[in-house]
Amino acid sequence: MRGDPGSPPGQNSYRAARRAFIAACEKAHVETVARVHPAKGPDGKPLFMDCAAMGPRGADKAAVVVGYDAPGSAMMIALLSRTLPAGARLVLVHALDPAAFAGKPADPAWQAAMLGAIATEDLSRVRHLGLLPLGRRDETLKTVFQAHLTGAELTELPQSATAAQAWQELAAFFAAD
Repeated sequence: MRGDPGSPPGQNSYRAARRAFIAACEKAHVETVARVHPAKGPDGKPLFMDCAAMGPRGADKAAVVVGYDAPGSAMMIALLSRTLPAGARLVLVHALDPAAFAGKPADPAWQAAMLGAIATEDLSRVRHLGLLPLGRRDETLKTVFQAHLTGAELTELPQSATAAQAWQELAAFFAAD
């Protein structure tokens, strides 16, 4: 996909990755929830963090996969084609901080607030939660989810360089007792 040559490279990457993620969710029949970021992109248009959840809302065991950039987005798209074990829930967070993804200053307070909303809306009944950040380590994830899911056991999953590795980590987490 070719972008506007006058747009910053990060902006093109963010917009293209978002379109691809939403299209893949639609193809997989997975609904998304978009949360608008208070900042505007370099093109003056709104920025969004998108979430997609697969599996039962009342699941005891769930994993959250967080993408920060285009490679993370591509890995999440590949995960949409996987079949979850019965009773498992998978929440995909595309562009945790869409401003940073689009080349604007990051907003850690907004990120924490959105993760709190995800914990409340998508994971309130979870007792075992796996955390898989794609593209970088993120200690914020564990801190925020611990604060919102006080009764849950949290497991930080190892970094993955490919979607296949990410799926292996998720499958092992879901299979563990």
